[in-house]
Amino acid sequence: MRSINDKLNTEVVEQINGSQELVMLTNFARESNEYHYKKCLQERISDVSCWRWVLEDLSKRLDEAIRALKYEENALRVVVERIKDEIQTHSKQSSRPGAMNPLCDVVEEAIKQEYNFLKEEKKKFESLIPELELQTANLEKTKQRIDNDINVKDQAISVDENCVDKNYSDAVVDANWKEKKKKGLPIKKWEKRCLTLKRAGLRALSNSIVTRQQVRGARIQLSYAAQAMSARVDTVLRRRIHSNAHKLDDLKWQKEEAIRDLRSLEEEQAYSEQNLIEVMNQERVVAARIMDRAKKPSRELIMDEANRKLRIQLSQIRTFSKELTNNIDRIVSLQHAVSNAISKIDCTLNDLSHILILDEERLCSRTGEEEKKSSSTVSISSHSKMKPQSSEQLTVIQEENEDDYPFDF
Repeated sequence: MRSINDKLNTEVVEQINGSQELVMLTNFARESNEYHYKKCLQERISDVSCWRWVLEDLSKRLDEAIRALKYEENALRVVVERIKDEIQTHSKQSSRPGAMNPLCDVVEEAIKQEYNFLKEEKKKFESLIPELELQTANLEKTKQRIDNDINVKDQAISVDENCVDKNYSDAVVDANWKEKKKKGLPIKKWEKRCLTLKRAGLRALSNSIVTRQQVRGARIQLSYAAQAMSARVDTVLRRRIHSNAHKLDDLKWQKEEAIRDLRSLEEEQAYSEQNLIEVMNQERVVAARIMDRAKKPSRELIMDEANRKLRIQLSQIRTFSKELTNNIDRIVSLQHAVSNAISKIDCTLNDLSHILILDEERLCSRTGEEEKKSSSTVSISSHSKMKPQSSEQLTVIQEENEDDYPFDF
């Protein structure tokens, strides 16, 4: 019995030692598993938080890019409206050619080039607006994908943090939890999806930056080109005004000289007619003398020296009379020619005066300056007052700052 009791006692001691060792191993394994589990959760939360921060920063940048592109879109619409106003107000009203389609000189060619340039620029900027809208829609779509992924990550972080802080001592497990368990994705696939979203966001952000720079460059180029085109038109317009003013002064001087020549011809005509009258009277006197001398008897009617002198004098008087008549005809012809030249000069003066008025109105309307009456248009100022004067300045797309846009929405 003692031997049996010792044997049983030994087995009991071994059993107790083994049981205590198992309990200690179980407690250690539980604590170790709990520590490793929480550590893995913390690392997982940290990874997800890092990706959420990256995606949130990318989402903010995309939101700024979307606002910038919408701002650019509004700016493009303003530019198109300004180009339309410039075409309608200045190229068609202030700078349009006359109703009779005048000769195409360098001014009219410059105005037509400016008009065609503005039309082409308007088409180009109108075509940029749909592309900008499409780019904005793609940005919004990418941002929506990133925002959805951020929301999913927020939920995942919330679940993991709840798992860290929750007390599972009284947790109830559903009997069918294995059937309802969702199948998890591999970590590599999850990281690949995050990288794909990041690349898509960065690609969309890069495209938006490039698009914005292109739009800004196009607008700045339009600004420089519009200013250069407008300056060229204003320059050739001023040059033509200056040239026409000199031509107007020269025509006025030519008209004065023609009027002076016409008066001289009138005086010469009067003197020639008076001389012709005197010659005709002298011819009548000589003819009367010849008739009186012809009354002598036949035996005494001889060709003496006096009769011969009278006939030579009569022939000479008739020659002078014919020359005087031809001279008067030439004077009359010259008078008609000078009168026609004065009429043409008057028409040209009137045309040039109207052209000067139109050009000055064009220049004042384009530059916004107050109209100044030139010395060449004083004589027709009453006609210019009858026309409405345009004081609106030509809308030129000014050079823009690199950091701000001069538009008010």
